[in-house]
Order: sequence, then structure tokens, then C-alpha cells
Amino acid sequence: MPALYLFNRRTLLAGDDLQLPSLSFGVVLGVQLFVFVPYLLYYTIELRLIDGDETNSGSGANLSYSWLPWSESAGLESAGRALYELDDYFEALDDLLPSMRTEACSTATDNFRHFLYPNMVLWNLAMVAIYCSLSLVNEKRIFQLSSLGTPTLTLHRVPLRATIEFKLTYLFGFNSVMLIYAFSYLTQFIGKYGACFPTAWWVVWFLLLTTQSVQFLLVLTTVISLCRAKPAQTDGTSGFYQRHIDSHNTHSNAEEAEEMWMNRCQGLCKTIALSTCFLFGGRDIVSHSAEGQAETFYGDVARALSDYFADFGTHNKRGLDVVPSDVHMQAQRKMLARREAMRQRSEHGSRPGNTSNAVSLEGDGQTNSALMFRSDNSPPSTTDLEDSVPTRSNSDEVYRPFSRTVLSPTNNEDFSRIEEGARFARYQLAIYTWVLYYYKYPVSGTVRLIGRAMKEKSKCKPGVASDSSRQLYEHTPDMESNETGANCEMSHRRIIGDNCIGIHESTLLAHGKIAPDDLAYASFGAGFYETPYCIIIDRKWKSIVLAIRGSLTLEDCVVDVLLEPSPLDALGERYGFDGDGQYCHGGVVECTMWLYEDLKNHRILETLMGEFPSYTLRVVGHSLGAGIGFILSLMLRSTIPSLRCLCYSPPGGLVTWDLAKECSGFVNSFVLDSDIVPRLSLDNMERLRDEVLHLISRVKLSKFEIAQQIMKREALDDMDTGDLDYILQQNEDMLYREDEIPESQFLQDLRQFETAQQERRASRGLKRSVALYPPGRITHLVKTGQRADCLHGTIGCITCGASNAGYEYTPIYKENDDFNEIEISATLWTDHFPNRVASELENVAREFGIDTS
Repeated sequence: MPALYLFNRRTLLAGDDLQLPSLSFGVVLGVQLFVFVPYLLYYTIELRLIDGDETNSGSGANLSYSWLPWSESAGLESAGRALYELDDYFEALDDLLPSMRTEACSTATDNFRHFLYPNMVLWNLAMVAIYCSLSLVNEKRIFQLSSLGTPTLTLHRVPLRATIEFKLTYLFGFNSVMLIYAFSYLTQFIGKYGACFPTAWWVVWFLLLTTQSVQFLLVLTTVISLCRAKPAQTDGTSGFYQRHIDSHNTHSNAEEAEEMWMNRCQGLCKTIALSTCFLFGGRDIVSHSAEGQAETFYGDVARALSDYFADFGTHNKRGLDVVPSDVHMQAQRKMLARREAMRQRSEHGSRPGNTSNAVSLEGDGQTNSALMFRSDNSPPSTTDLEDSVPTRSNSDEVYRPFSRTVLSPTNNEDFSRIEEGARFARYQLAIYTWVLYYYKYPVSGTVRLIGRAMKEKSKCKPGVASDSSRQLYEHTPDMESNETGANCEMSHRRIIGDNCIGIHESTLLAHGKIAPDDLAYASFGAGFYETPYCIIIDRKWKSIVLAIRGSLTLEDCVVDVLLEPSPLDALGERYGFDGDGQYCHGGVVECTMWLYEDLKNHRILETLMGEFPSYTLRVVGHSLGAGIGFILSLMLRSTIPSLRCLCYSPPGGLVTWDLAKECSGFVNSFVLDSDIVPRLSLDNMERLRDEVLHLISRVKLSKFEIAQQIMKREALDDMDTGDLDYILQQNEDMLYREDEIPESQFLQDLRQFETAQQERRASRGLKRSVALYPPGRITHLVKTGQRADCLHGTIGCITCGASNAGYEYTPIYKENDDFNEIEISATLWTDHFPNRVASELENVAREFGIDTS
């Protein structure tokens, strides 16, 4: 939907983005008008009826009736008194309003014959009633007008614009006057008349003022943002962010655009670092910023962002006019493909132990397979079904069906893979230490750690360090060897970069349920390319485990956006693997080289592998740590042939195809459902952008109407196993077919945008066209069911679907190029959390009959 212009300035909202805010404003205004005002008015009128000369007796006989219009006439005063005494209403007031019959209130109202404060309150409530009535009518009109128009239907939006501008001017001014008036007399009289109203009256009064103040601030913020924006050009080009459009959307100013994005990225990182007091790192960012190294760390992402948004508007042309809220349309196509896959995979009903909503995918050994769908713009995999016909949905998006094997507990290889993945998932979780520990246990985390520390201290007995421990630390230049020290003291000398209370070590041991004697080494120092890692001895599995932490600090995030692929020719020749013509994520290579040199300097692995020759070296890591672990495994495998690597949620843009496939014999990767990181690459991001823009050009309905359809769909059907025919019909109602898209200004702008993007992509050279993939043999935990109970439904509602509570997952083997689309999902970020990956792998392992204790 094209952006909405207010006061000749471009906003970041489309016309059909305003229905939900308008509805919210209307609800608040309705509560003010029909709940708050009547309640406040009732008590205020009663106070107005009470004369200041009344006593504390509560009897009508002692009241003065100056409030009666005829009270100034001596002849009628007795008649008024008689009328008051005979009126049941006024007698009831004496019983219902005891708070207004107190001595404090009588004293407060004494000598106030005209009741200035109640009168002012009445005037204020009258103003509120008028304001709410006018605003409700205005919001109703906004709600109606904003439901009109789609990107394929160009409408003249003057009525909507005029209605909103009326709200931002006249109604905003009215609200401002009301607030000034209310706060002025409130501060003057609140102390004096505090005893005359019940507590509930004051609560409602302050709720009214609070809601009015929030409305005032929201509108004020909008007005300020509009005032700061430049007016639109006469040719229709937006003035909103005009300096961006003028600079980075033309080829002649590409360098200026890159510099702008570079400064933004650097400024954002510095702001986060300083505002969080370096809680998540950032010291190196601040120091390197002072040294002027922005190009080194932010150059790649600046070029990527400049290309990504190029030609959303050009200097002398109308650019592609979209707003951020348009992206939710992409979910329609992905949901359709997912439900079709669920329907075709459902063969045997529910899995034992699951609810009826779960889809069973079990079969006999490797013969069982799941039919999946992939967008037809990706290259076909070698396992594609030869006789399958591409499936076209009613939304006219083409998908290529392909068969993928479902892991079965009856197959020894599948069983071993899940068992190994679940076993070592705890180690990739442990190296995240206290930050993730307190995320998991925000309330009981401190108590757990104190209890664990006391328990370990009670076990601590003086003794002579073992020969193996002495041998290990004799080769560690950072630490001293202590042949006569206590075992407990040795524990503290195995740690580099921990704080004085050893919080990192404590949480590492607690996370991984690791005995202190099994922690051989840990380095918690973090910085550019410096990655925390630990070495653990797993005696049950006879393994030396090297666990590498993923992205956690701001420095890690900077490394993540070093997107320029690095050639691996020289590295492969030096360390004995085939890197000829292969590429890898540049930031991962730099971090791997630091880690390799650190291991080499300390000779830790060399010593441990010599002491435990029958043990297997397992390199495990999550996210960035998985990428580092993979490249490190390639470098170490020539000297340690038995090495195995486990990558949890590895980066999608990691290595080229040949390396990603050739390592399948010793590298296992695990991906949880909609996790965005294994799908995150420049190609996938551009594909997502292009598909979203293309879908916008086909929309028949406004976004609010589409949201209503989706809510109705979710209410009627389970997300994974709903009625496919109903879904297809809904998509046909919402989207034009490819050959029926009406010509519109948006479609013309989209064609121009696509042409400019192709030219920009071609100008970046060979490296820009290098496709990168996640490594090894990939096990994808696919969401296939949900327990339909009240608890999990409530958790899902509270977290807006971001929780995985109650979901059931099925492990499926996937090819490395299956993750070529970014799924828009409520869990696309939370599925990447290491604790979630570990817990769901353990759940699957238990379903396989594996003991995860």
C-alpha cells in the first residue's frame, strides 16, 4: 500500500494501517465517555448540592439550600426545605454519600457558597464529553476510510488525509486545552477537597487524566515527527527521509549511501554499548570507533544495505512507495506450502503419546518419507521426485515437491544421530554462561547458583593435584603449575577471563550439568574475533568436547555482518582440506584463525588428546560458534581423523556447496523449525524482499481485511493441519492470479525497482554472486503438532505465538539448499535460542526412547 501523506509529508504508514489504531483510540474514548464521565459526574453533582454551611449531623434539617434557584426569596425558602425533606431522593443521598458528610469536608467547603471547584469539575467533564463525542465520530470515519484501497487500486486519499489532519490539529488542540485546564485547577483544589470524594472517585479521575495524557503524547509525537520531515516534492516524491533518497538511491551517489549506512551502524552499536554500560560488550566498538575503523567492520553490511534499499525512490522519479507493515503479506504463501506438506505427510494418524492434532510421520526404517515444498526459484535437489508435477496453489506461487527422509527410532543411524545431538546440545548451551542462565531462570537463578556453589564447596577437599592436571597446566602460559595445591583451587586456575566471584564458571557448570573436574579449560574473554570457548571431558561418551559460543556481544554482531566471502584456497592447502574455489563467511574465518592460534599457544587439545588417546574430539557450537567450529574442524581433521563436529543452528551463509556437502560424513547440523539464522543470507533476504513486493502488487483487499481472514482461519483450523481447500479459497479471495494483475502505479514502480536492482547486483562482481549454505548433514526439527490444552494455549496467547510450549517436532533429513527461503513466523528468532534447540532435541530423543539424563 502506498504511504499516507499528511500535511504534504510522507509517513511510514499506509492508509489501511490505521484501522487497528483507530479502533484502539475508539475503545479508549468510549470508556472515557460512557464509564468515567458518568461516574465522575454523579459524585460531582452531589457535592455541588451540598451547602458549605451543613454540619456533620447528616440530617437535612441542618442544611442550607442556597443551591435552590428560589432560595434567595425568604418566602420560598421554607417551601424548598419542605420539598427537600419530603423527597426520597435527597433522603437517600444522606445515606449513600457518607463521605460527603464528614467534618473535614464541611470545613473544606465552608465559605465556598458558589462551589468553585465542583463547578470547574463540571465544566471539565462537559468538555471531555464534547471531545470524546467528536473524536468518536472522527475515529469512526478514519476506520471506514482506511478500509478502502489496495496497492492495485489507486484512490484519492484526500478525505482520509483531511480527517486525520483534523484529529492532529483541532482535536489535538482541544485535548491540550482540557489537560491544561484540568491540571491547573486540580493542583489548586486537590488538597482542600480531597476529603469530599471517595477514593474510587479520585482513582477514576486520575485514570481519565492519564488516558487523555497518553492520547496527547501519542499525537504530539506524530506531529513532531511530521514537523521534522521535509515537505514532499511537487512531482510526488516523498520528503520523508528525503536526504536518504537523494543520496543512496542513485548510482552516482552509491558511495555516499554506503557511508551513511556505515555511520548509522556504528552509531547504533555505540549507543547500545554505552546505554547498557557494556553489559553485552561494546568496549572494543567504542575504542575502534575512535580510531576510525568503521570501513573495516561495517563496510560489508553498509554495502549490503545500500544495495538492498536502492531505488526505493530516485532523485527525479517516483520511487517504489512501500511501508514497513506491507511485509506481513508474505506469510500467506509460506503457510499454504506448509499446510500442503502437513496434509500429504499425514499417513498413520497420531503418534503414540501425542494428541490428535499431531501428525504422525513414523514408518519402517528409511522407507518413510515426507513430501515437502520448495519455491521453484531454487535449483532442484538431487533427491527431487522425478515424476512429480510442480504444484501451483491458488495464489499462483509455484512450488517444487521433493521427498525428504523422516528419522525413525528403528533405524540405527537415525537413532545414533539424535542420541549424539541431544547429548552434546547441553555443551553448546553451557558456554553461554550467566546471560542465558538468568534468561532461563530469571527468578530462581541466583538461588540455584548459590546452592550449587555451597554444594561444591562442601565437596572441596585438600589434596595433591593429579599428574594429568599438572601436565595440562605446565603447558599453559597464563597459569601457574601447583603440585601441592588443593583440587578446589585448581578449578579456579583453569579459567581465563572470569570475574572475581567466578560467575561464568558457575553458570557453565550449572547449564551443562558438568562436574567441576570435567572442565579442563575455559576462556571467557570476548572481543573482535576473540570467541569464548571451553574444553570439557565427557567420560561417559569418551569424548573431549570443544564448545564454542555463538553471538552474544555487540562485537559478535559486528563479526556476523562481515559478509564478504573469503576464499579458502590458501587455508585448505595449508591445513589439508580441499578449499580450491571454495568460499566462506569472512567473519567466521577471522574468528576461527584466532581460536586456532589460541589452542596452539596453550597446547590444550594436544595435551588432552595425548592423555586420552581413545577419546574422540567433538567440536560443538551454536550459531556463529557452529560456523567457527565447522571451519576449525576442517583445519584439525588432517591431524585428528576421528574428529566429529556438531553444528546447532549454523549460519545459512557459511560455505559454498562443495564443502557443505563433502563434510557430511563427520559434520551433523541441527535446525529448529523456522529458525532464521540457517536461512539468513544476502540471496535469501533479497528473495524475501522481492517476493513480498510482488505479493503486494497482487493484493485485492486491505491489510486489515486480510488480518481478519487470517484470524478467522486460525480460529477455525489448527495451524498445521487445517482444511487445505478452505485455505486455497481464502488465498484466491485475497490475491489476484499472476495473469490477472491489474495495471497500477505500484506495478509500474515495481518493474522499475527490479530493473535497478539487477543492475546494482551485476555491478558488485563475482563475490556478490557466490551462494553460501549451512554445512554437513542437516536434521530439521519440523513442527508437526501441538498439545491442545489450556496451559499451552494461554502461554502461546501471552507470548503472541513466540513460545514453543506444547509444540511437537518431527526430525527430518534436509538438503543444504532446502533453507533457501526465510519463513515469516512468530518463532523465527526464538527458534534460534540455544536453550530451545537443546530442550527440543532432548524431547525428540525421549520420544526415540533415549535416556537424556
